[in-house]
Amino acid sequence: MSMFSKKKKDSEPEWDPTYEPLMKTLLGKKGIKTKSASEAGKKKVDYFRGKDFQKFLLENDGILTKKCMKALEESCDGNPPENDKDVERLGNELIQRGFCFRALYKPLNPTSKTAEIKPKKWPDRLARSPNQTFDIDGFYVIMYEGGSGMQHFLLGLIIAGVLLACMHPVWPIWAKIGGWYLSVVFLTVYFGVLILRMVIFTMFWVVGVDFWIFPNLNDEYCGFLDSFKPFYSWEKRKDDALMLLVRFGSLAIAAVAIQQIAETTSLEDVQDFVVSSYADVLEWGVEKLTGLPGSDKQMLPSVEELQKETDLDDNATNVTADMADDDVDDPATEEKDKEKAEATATADTES
Repeated sequence: MSMFSKKKKDSEPEWDPTYEPLMKTLLGKKGIKTKSASEAGKKKVDYFRGKDFQKFLLENDGILTKKCMKALEESCDGNPPENDKDVERLGNELIQRGFCFRALYKPLNPTSKTAEIKPKKWPDRLARSPNQTFDIDGFYVIMYEGGSGMQHFLLGLIIAGVLLACMHPVWPIWAKIGGWYLSVVFLTVYFGVLILRMVIFTMFWVVGVDFWIFPNLNDEYCGFLDSFKPFYSWEKRKDDALMLLVRFGSLAIAAVAIQQIAETTSLEDVQDFVVSSYADVLEWGVEKLTGLPGSDKQMLPSVEELQKETDLDDNATNVTADMADDDVDDPATEEKDKEKAEATATADTES
C-alpha cells in the first residue's frame, strides 16, 4: 500500500456503485422533491420524504428498469417495486450503504406541547434518528454527493469569481461600467418583485386570502432554485370579526389615499419620475467609475479647470498691457528720451 493512501474511517459511507444509478435517478430533474434543512449541531443538509420515495418507485417502472437494473436485481429479483415491502427493501439498502439516513424533526426549543402538534410536512430542522430502518412516513437526509467532477468545476468557478472580484480596481473601464449596469438591473428586478408581491398580497389579504408570489423567495432554508418554487401559494384565512373590521378599514384607508394621490399626480408623472431617477442613478455610477484616478476621464482637465486657466491668462495679458501703458505715459521716461535725443544732436554738430 502506498504511504500516501489513507485508511477509510468506519463512519464514512462506502457507496456501492450498484446503487449509484438509483440515487442519480432519484435526485435528477425528473426525480423526487428535495428540500434543505439544518441538521442539529451540523451544517445544512438536503433531504427527501419517504412518501415521495414510495410514489416515485411505484409510478416509474420504465425508468427504474432502464437505468437501475443492477440495483433491482440485488434487492427485488430484477423486477421494479410492486408494493410497500419492495419500497422498504430498497430504502433499507440505501440506508445501509450510506446513501442516506433516517432523520426526525428536531425543534429548536422543544416543549411538552411539541409532541402533540401535527408534524410538519417539510421540517426546517432535523436530527439523526436512533432507528435506522426505512419508514414511509420518515425523512431521509441525503449523504450521496454524486461525482466530484462537477463539484471541482463549480469550485473553480467560485475561486475565479472571488479573484475577479478582488481584481476590480484593475478592470478595464468597460467591464466596470458593465458590472455597474448588471448590479443596478439585478437590484431593480429584485426590489420590483418584492414590491409587486407585497402589493398583490395586500389586495388578496383584504378579501381574506393569503396569496404569495414566490412564497419561498426569502426563505433561508431553501436553495437558489427552491426559492422560486412554487410560483404561488394560496391559503384562505380564518379571521374573527375584529380582523374583518381591520381588513375593511384598511381597504377604506387605501381607497382614500389612492383617490387623493390621483387628484394631484398622474401615472405619467410617476412614470417620468421613475425613468428620470433610474437614468440619474446609472449616470451617477458611470461618472463615479470614469472619474477614478488613472482613468481616461481623470487625465483630461475639467471644464472648470479650463475656465480657471483662461481667466488666469486673461489677467496676465491685462497686467502686461497696463504695464506697457504706464511706461508710455511716465514723465521720467519722456525726459530721458529728450536727453538722449539732445545728446545725439550735439554729437552730430561737433562732428
